[in-house]
Amino acid sequence: MGHTVDGAFAEFDRNLNLDPQQREQAQHKHTAIRDVLDDAGFVATSFLQGSFARKTMLAPLKDVDIVIVLKDTHWEQLQGPDGPATAMAWFRRAIETVWPEAEFDEGDKPSGKALRVTFPDISFDIDLVPAFDLDGADVLIGDRDQQHWEPSNTRRQLRAVATRNQATGGRFVHQVRQLKALVKNHEEQLGFVKGILVESLAYAAIHTTKTDKRAVAESLEHAKNAVRGAVIEPAGDDDVTVKWSQSEREVAAGKFSDFAARAAEALDLEADGDTEAAIDIWHSLFGDSFPAATPRSPGAALAAWNTVGSRTSTGRPTTSTSGRQPTRPGRAWAPR
Repeated sequence: MGHTVDGAFAEFDRNLNLDPQQREQAQHKHTAIRDVLDDAGFVATSFLQGSFARKTMLAPLKDVDIVIVLKDTHWEQLQGPDGPATAMAWFRRAIETVWPEAEFDEGDKPSGKALRVTFPDISFDIDLVPAFDLDGADVLIGDRDQQHWEPSNTRRQLRAVATRNQATGGRFVHQVRQLKALVKNHEEQLGFVKGILVESLAYAAIHTTKTDKRAVAESLEHAKNAVRGAVIEPAGDDDVTVKWSQSEREVAAGKFSDFAARAAEALDLEADGDTEAAIDIWHSLFGDSFPAATPRSPGAALAAWNTVGSRTSTGRPTTSTSGRQPTRPGRAWAPR
């Protein structure tokens, strides 16, 4: 049986999954650290945050953020400018007691909002974020560099994404990962486009259950204009493009416009019956994580070239007229 576009997307989706063993290790380490800090008397509750917690992280797993919500009784001691650093020092002493082999704040300069912990038995870092509960929805997160506590909607982001994922039959987080993979495949031009921006664009575009190809195409169509203005993250508070320059907006708008046109081309080619040409377009967008089209024989390529049709944006001759490059009958110099 030949390729299908949906089958190619299913294989692509599997290729983007985190290593199940790493995910299990992260969950286990979260529980173990929470228990140690709880025994030390610090913890009111804890939760995972970031793309790992929202299940939108691309492999490989590099770090896991754990928000440690401190007991209210510690606020009087920690509310001052030295409070965040003091809380992290408490975490460090408790962890060193149980894991003397652990290392702290190794590698690149860590965020001021987290104590980075490296364990020899896992390949990713653990970032411990001290916090206080505000109202059951938001938290105050400590920043040792800025020497203050600041409100964070991270918990509402988690809930918003979880709710949207449920509304889409569990496909939303998969489709976000696919869009992140697309941007990563073009990071030479889009290195300034962060994961939360991609997730926010998808959140604005995907509301109901859709096939992956349709969700990606509609997200790109939305993105080409959305990036010219404010892009609000899923909790509904912050513009994640606030630090962008005008030139970055223009680059992003141009790239997303091109991506949207190519995604629409792929959908049209599939509708016209040229499945392999559609797969070829999707492969050009996503890169090697997405299956490649089946190579054609020179004879098949020549037949397509000599039929009134078009060439796709990848230069592939097709009998469909939906390719972005119109063509004339002629000689096929190289099969695609």
